[in-house]
Amino acid sequence: MRTDSGGATIYGAKTNASDGAALVWVPGGTFTMGSIDGVGGDDERPAHPVTLSGYWIYQYAVTVAQYRAFCTATGRALPEFPSGYSWTGKSGWADPALQNHPIVNITWHGAKAYTDWAGVALPTEAQWEYAARGPEGRNYPWGGVATASNELHGWDPTKCANRYNSHDQGISTWPAGSFPAGASWCEAHDLAGNVWEWCADWRGSYSFMPVTNPSGPATGERRVLRGGSWYSGIGYSCRCAFSSGYSPYYWVEVLGFRCVALSPGP
Repeated sequence: MRTDSGGATIYGAKTNASDGAALVWVPGGTFTMGSIDGVGGDDERPAHPVTLSGYWIYQYAVTVAQYRAFCTATGRALPEFPSGYSWTGKSGWADPALQNHPIVNITWHGAKAYTDWAGVALPTEAQWEYAARGPEGRNYPWGGVATASNELHGWDPTKCANRYNSHDQGISTWPAGSFPAGASWCEAHDLAGNVWEWCADWRGSYSFMPVTNPSGPATGERRVLRGGSWYSGIGYSCRCAFSSGYSPYYWVEVLGFRCVALSPGP
């Protein structure tokens, strides 16, 4: 365990040899997943205890450069190139200015194919939420405690890419790690805003019962998305407990992903 230059705790760090991605260690533990009554939507309830074994998570969302390398190695076609916003005037996915931005227009299946190639996995919904909010149950990766009278407690639009500093300014994605003050307790960056991130799980309902290393329903119609994006406003969908989902075949310019690994810890 060590601290970075800003004093944040890094429990462990390593690099994935397949794609050069930086990973940070998330120590195992128990946390309350979901939201209390009066906070968020019904699909965030009931709040319930979840215990997770330790795991590694990508410090940043998968970037354009990393996804391009995957497509080159496998012969897979790159996703459609977006238009407008941060992509205005760019020559395509090979444009040098975009290489450290998160890849977008990715279906769940495209994300899963990447993880298979890189020898990693998509995070479960529980793994994603724990990496974002930690054992103390932060409302946003950087802090805050949601209550029925203030479900947006802790919201700070300067700590992530969101509608106010991005969409409304003609900007979309930002380079990975552009908001270091918004990093989570385990020093994972951009878990709020920038791009929605695919999770491994089918979307389903929660139970009151305590669970250990949950993986979601066995089947479903929509895969889980977490984190909000550069298009999100007021901070509601950037909350750590907010859960959404789409068809695994769906893609749009706000969708990206990050990965996890279950290899032994530091």
